[in-house]
Amino acid sequence: MRFNSPVYPIAPSFDENEVLEFDSTNKYLKYLTESGVKTVMTTIGTSQYNLLSLEEIREFNKVVSTFDGEKIIGLPVVSQLHLIGEINLVNEYCDVDTTSILVLFPERYYDDMQVVEFFERVCDTSNFPVLAHGNALRKGKGGSYEYSKPLLEKLSKIEGFIGIKEESSNMMHTSVNLPEGLEIIVAGGSMKRFWALEPHGATTYLAGVGSFTPKVEEDFYSSYSDGDLMRAKNIMDKFEKPLFTTFMTEGWHLSMRTALKHMGFIKHDRKPFKQPSAETSHKIVSALNQLLQHEK
Repeated sequence: MRFNSPVYPIAPSFDENEVLEFDSTNKYLKYLTESGVKTVMTTIGTSQYNLLSLEEIREFNKVVSTFDGEKIIGLPVVSQLHLIGEINLVNEYCDVDTTSILVLFPERYYDDMQVVEFFERVCDTSNFPVLAHGNALRKGKGGSYEYSKPLLEKLSKIEGFIGIKEESSNMMHTSVNLPEGLEIIVAGGSMKRFWALEPHGATTYLAGVGSFTPKVEEDFYSSYSDGDLMRAKNIMDKFEKPLFTTFMTEGWHLSMRTALKHMGFIKHDRKPFKQPSAETSHKIVSALNQLLQHEK
């Protein structure tokens, strides 16, 4: 498998005038590197990424591509024609050996072949392995469609297609007998969720607690992978449960950005992001400090 550690989402930072700034991002990437992090990701699922312009996405991805490890570069949601252009830009500056791209199917769903043909074109253009961003797709005839086992089987046969960042509400595609060799990156930022889904095919997951204390997340993953489930459970109970009690109550992205600001890895937000009240901010920072103190 390509990824052998949790995946750390990188959220953009802005100055007081809401202009994208990179000093904080570079500082955060250095912190992750020094903490032993192996894989980072940019994605439309990360807080405030959707508020970037097309040019800002390109700039942000280029900065994150300097990370000394595996990079999963999320591309903007555009037409297939324009996506080819975006892939060609990434082809110019990313290291082939340490980069994958993350792509979201941009249209309404009518049948599997429509999705397969889209990813065939993407994989044919890209120098890098390709992952699907597994958001539920809007059906052309009403309702929604989530990536299914039959669709993943078709996609797994495309040269260069390596997996999916799951976003499923029912997890049907990770229930039984997934195609061998696919990377399944569990969303949700939870050790507990990865623990539950790994037996059904999940290979890694988005870091939660590790966004602030990477060594804790890496220790959990390596303990679980090595079969030391007692140690993995102790880490999960000691570090994840207390933090999540507060962060999920107040809203994960609000809590994440508030915590990263407190640590100096984000400066400001871009509107219409919700600003926490003084009371909410105090709760979040108190939970963060408790986590950081326990790590010591």
